[in-house]
Amino acid sequence: MRILVVHRYYYPDQVPCASIMSTIARRLHQDGHQVDVLTGKPSRTINPSRDKGANSDGCDGLRVFRLNLQPEVGRPVWRIINALYLGLSLLVKAIFTRYDVIISTSIPPVLGGFFASLAARLTRSRFIYYCMDLHPEVGRVSGDFSNPVLYRILLRIDDWSCRQARPVLVHSEDMRNTLRARSRGNEYAIELMNNFALPTRHSNQSKTEWHHSSYNNRLTLIYAGNMGRFQGLETLIGAMGLVAHRKDIELIMMGEGGAKADLISLQKQTNSNVRFYDYQPVEVAKAAINTADIGLVMLTPDIYKYAYPSKTMAYLEQGCPIIAVIEEESELARTMKSDGYGFSIPIGNTEALAQLLMQLADDMSWKEPMRQSASTAFERYFSASVVLDKWTKLVDQSHQTS
Repeated sequence: MRILVVHRYYYPDQVPCASIMSTIARRLHQDGHQVDVLTGKPSRTINPSRDKGANSDGCDGLRVFRLNLQPEVGRPVWRIINALYLGLSLLVKAIFTRYDVIISTSIPPVLGGFFASLAARLTRSRFIYYCMDLHPEVGRVSGDFSNPVLYRILLRIDDWSCRQARPVLVHSEDMRNTLRARSRGNEYAIELMNNFALPTRHSNQSKTEWHHSSYNNRLTLIYAGNMGRFQGLETLIGAMGLVAHRKDIELIMMGEGGAKADLISLQKQTNSNVRFYDYQPVEVAKAAINTADIGLVMLTPDIYKYAYPSKTMAYLEQGCPIIAVIEEESELARTMKSDGYGFSIPIGNTEALAQLLMQLADDMSWKEPMRQSASTAFERYFSASVVLDKWTKLVDQSHQTS
């Protein structure tokens, strides 16, 4: 079949979803389909000289069509212009090429799904809507779509897109329940399709590149990922402040984000045992997670209804148990408890988190059983082979119905 994959970012962009989508596209190409990718030119790469070959229009045996989209950080007007440019380019490409399947993600929000669903409707293609986050709901929480009139307009647009999709893909039952709660959500064809751990592209980088010094008798925590407004990381730094007298408890913070400067300032005020590292290549981040005792997942209230923390897969792949600061009723909290690979703490409860950290440091008997449970859960739910097999079966349904 002829398949078009549309996503704002694509490898070698350092955005995690860029590697996820490139892996999915390559798998569909390996399945024998003609796969085209419509995306932007790489804007944020770890090693531009090493990744130069992936900037061309043909990488991994696929046809990759890259648009000259402008940087968007702190530029909301350009974010809209880029979304419109990508969407209109998608319409033109779909009309002239006539794809059997169009796969679009929720990036850019709302408009990405709308233009893909419109293109599929006009060309009688099958539309698969891969919702990595649910918009405009996330935008309402973040404040981007807080205007009630704008929110209602965007919700109606996305409702139409979801009703065209066969299917809408979401990461969790929580996200599915959110879509079902929409006024016409009972009309959506919804299926679960979670992400997998970020692939390692360059095998010549070894775990020895992670040089952080630690000690066997120390509880080492790690938070690897975005340090932004949805994570509630003040609770984590606050808890580390409460255990600052415990030199056997340390926290590694790895990544970038709008809240990082404030977090560093808070750490200095509390003199807590926290070390900050810049964004690292996937290979180095995996090595750091592998050597840590437990990983942190932090979310602000209600975000679990609209998104699923992708760092979960990164931790589990390395056999790293998890502490999740998240609502007890969330799917993640329930699954961690039932599968035995983590602990959950209510959002904002700094004292409870600090108490848990001291308990874990005092008695490390939990570590090995939980590491085994984490590895087992990864292989069961989040390994690339499991998830990519689901993609193969999903797309092959078009053969059966055509």
